[in-house]
Amino acid sequence: MNGLALLFKFMTRLPFPGGNKFDSKALGSGMKWFPIVGLVIGAINFVVAGLLETIIPSPILMGIILVTLDVIITGGLHLDGLADTFDGIFSYRSKQKMLEIMKDSRVGTNGVLVLVLYFIFKIAFLVETSELFGISQGVIMLIVPVLARINGVINCAFEPYARPTGMGKTFVENTDSLGVAIAYGTVTAILYAVSQYFGLPFLNLFLILNILGVNGFFFGKLMTRKIGGITGDTLGALLELSSVLSLVLMYICL
Repeated sequence: MNGLALLFKFMTRLPFPGGNKFDSKALGSGMKWFPIVGLVIGAINFVVAGLLETIIPSPILMGIILVTLDVIITGGLHLDGLADTFDGIFSYRSKQKMLEIMKDSRVGTNGVLVLVLYFIFKIAFLVETSELFGISQGVIMLIVPVLARINGVINCAFEPYARPTGMGKTFVENTDSLGVAIAYGTVTAILYAVSQYFGLPFLNLFLILNILGVNGFFFGKLMTRKIGGITGDTLGALLELSSVLSLVLMYICL
């Protein structure tokens, strides 16, 4: 429970009981419960969408609000990683130089471009998936944060950390294949419950989970080849890319 509480405090701006005493090992071992963090974020999205749908008839405005809410809850932590990762990887420099660029607090052209495209694609696929299948945007944004967080666990379990030190290193050192199995089982159980309650096809959602996992695994391999491992920035980038890919796959597979 201490690890889960610390994970909430580290990964979100949500108040959460416990976790008052910092313990890096507990925080790192809590990574296997990352999908639970996604479930809480998704539940907030669902409740807010339910409250607003009667007063905001515009699907585009609703999509903008829900995507913005997701950023507010996480404090933009993962978006910062997305921008930094693209600035570094697409600089086409040496591994060390890429890592230096990713650590730079300034955002470059590639970072700005990926953030613009991120919001365009996320809002567009959220709105289109909702309209095409007649599914509430709140339900979609209940599922997406859960799906998107499986790949962080996979990368931490199977890839080395690229830097000698860093906050992300504690996740890598304390996450293993058992943690992946726990996270995978947790996501599967959540998807089954949501599919039964809202009448969605569970097998389709399970297929999306597996496609995401495969893509996340190879993303980690790519980062290891490019910069020698993963970092906190690449984990943030992977989460945000996974959320967009989740929406794309829902649009295709539901």
